[in-house]
Amino acid sequence: MTESEAAVSFKHVSKAFAGGTVISDLNLDIPAHGIFVLVGPSGSGKTTTLKMINGLVVPTGGDVYYAGKRVKDYDLQQLRWRIGYVLQTGALFPNMTVAQNIAVIPEMKHVAPAEIKRTGDELLAAVDLPAADYAARYPSDLSGGEAQRVGIVRALAADPPTILMDEPFSALDPLSRRQLQDLLLSLQAKLHKTIIFVTHDMNEALKMGDHIAIMHEGRIQQVGTPEEIKQSPANQFVADFFAGAGKADPLSAEFEDVVAAGLAARIQELPAAGKFIAGKTALDAGVEQLAAAGQVYVQCADGDYVVTAGAVLQYIARARAQDDNGN
Repeated sequence: MTESEAAVSFKHVSKAFAGGTVISDLNLDIPAHGIFVLVGPSGSGKTTTLKMINGLVVPTGGDVYYAGKRVKDYDLQQLRWRIGYVLQTGALFPNMTVAQNIAVIPEMKHVAPAEIKRTGDELLAAVDLPAADYAARYPSDLSGGEAQRVGIVRALAADPPTILMDEPFSALDPLSRRQLQDLLLSLQAKLHKTIIFVTHDMNEALKMGDHIAIMHEGRIQQVGTPEEIKQSPANQFVADFFAGAGKADPLSAEFEDVVAAGLAARIQELPAAGKFIAGKTALDAGVEQLAAAGQVYVQCADGDYVVTAGAVLQYIARARAQDDNGN
């Protein structure tokens, strides 16, 4: 793959800061129309690599190509209009409403107001945030998961061919994180953007990536599909880094497991309305209901229970603590 065929190419790129070299002789081609994940431990150079694509970081040596043209040869404003950017916290403007946040780049591109509203309303609907309920809200009125959804919508609003995502879900609780991972995969199946996604979580990389690049100390250790990396790690670092991937996920447990752990309240009679789930339902299958209602009614063989989102998070925390302790 040449730089003219790839969406993004790094050719002998290095980056040094005052504290030392962060990226060393990086050579990497990122294909178009898929999710490309940069994964590695903290300090491996993932975010620095990502920021060189939209010119937020300038290489010390070598060249970064975007759509076959060197990044340094672009007008930066024009380049950034073609590249959406989603940060870990959403980074919404606090003094702007949701609708105003979404409109920032389209307005700079002189898109007609009616078109901005139409696009914004459609995208908000696509991420389950109806404009009638959310367009006039301010960021302080949103949950963390809702703010990240708006951040994704803002990145998509000007219809850029490329989206950069810097650990976009790492600050969220496990339920919100799983929900937004699934949402992004669903959007990508329709939109076919080039998404470059940074994470330090190997399970997230395996789930999200069409292709994955593993980084360590500023160097690429391996590039491949999730299956290629799982089946044939290039070296011991890659093998060790992915050793924990595929462990039993607490979200694959069932609602009756939360009940059995003593984290649910038994009720004498089911209400006439609410979200009802069978006890054998996997937790991850109930994420949407929990996110929407905050609680669900679980029907088990020995009776009916109320399970809250907080109870599920407590169950997950316990399960992960036991796993970390080797129990």
